[in-house]
Amino acid sequence: MRVMVVVTLVGVSLIGSACTGSDGSAPAVEDHRARLDALAAQWGSGPATITYRTTEREPGDPTSPHQCLRQMVGVEEADVATGLRLCSGGGEMRLAWDPPERWRMDEASPRRSVTRVSTSDRLLRCTGEGINMSACVDAERDGPFGSLVDPPALSIDEIGTVTAGAERTIAGIRSECFGVEVGPAGAIHTVGWCYSPDGLLLFLSDTVEGGRVVTAEATEVSRGVAEGDFVVPSG
Repeated sequence: MRVMVVVTLVGVSLIGSACTGSDGSAPAVEDHRARLDALAAQWGSGPATITYRTTEREPGDPTSPHQCLRQMVGVEEADVATGLRLCSGGGEMRLAWDPPERWRMDEASPRRSVTRVSTSDRLLRCTGEGINMSACVDAERDGPFGSLVDPPALSIDEIGTVTAGAERTIAGIRSECFGVEVGPAGAIHTVGWCYSPDGLLLFLSDTVEGGRVVTAEATEVSRGVAEGDFVVPSG
């Protein structure tokens, strides 16, 4: 008589014998990389407009709001409420995503407001608000939230093996989560993604232990983009 066992691992039930599958073969192993690639391909194939709650902290910045506030003691214009906003690293970013060639990010935080627009032939960095941007210049990089528009393969190939995390509900949508991690103790680099079943990128985390911290979590989601999002000043 064969004994059947059920093992729950990372939210997935694996059913089979203790040593073999139902046909006598080795138990199947889920390919998390393939699933992540499939969801990323869906993300790269359809338009969406998503607002994210963001966090950004640069290397060398205080590692907590309290530490940051202590460093601001004596700065008269920075009251506690303003200091907390500055020190939290929190902000908001709206992404108009029209793959494969067009996207726009409107970032707003206590530190700065900036818009980045990518078209078929240019990547621009603009200051100002809304479509009345006061200055746009050619940019070389897509900014701290570039992993939202870059394929996960760029991070996976650089830093390691894909693992699966627990499912989450983000902006009211069930999501599948994945991560990669590499590096020595004290400087571990991790990147995480959460996608809806139809490929909406709802969460991003890109952090280096003791250094850069970047997160984006969706709060509002809609399909499609407005053509006005890609109108930029001439000149």
